[in-house]
Amino acid sequence: MYIYNMYLSSILPQLNKPNPEWWARLTDIIMPTFIIGGRFSHILQNKLQEDAELIPNCEFVTIEDAGHFVHDTNFIGLLSCLKKFS
Repeated sequence: MYIYNMYLSSILPQLNKPNPEWWARLTDIIMPTFIIGGRFSHILQNKLQEDAELIPNCEFVTIEDAGHFVHDTNFIGLLSCLKKFS
């Protein structure tokens, strides 16, 4: 529980008030990148697509029949996408 609490105290401030520079630096990512979104996620797929377009060598995929936690809601769909990316 101690590690979990440390994790939360570290990550929550970053999620609640993210550094705007993060988005501006997406173009700095140089390694192949794969962004996966679930069709029924609360994060809009067009926003993920916009982010993917800023990253050189990035592929974006929306997994149908999946929510925000793609690995939980459509594990087979996730594996299928990962096989194609690797």
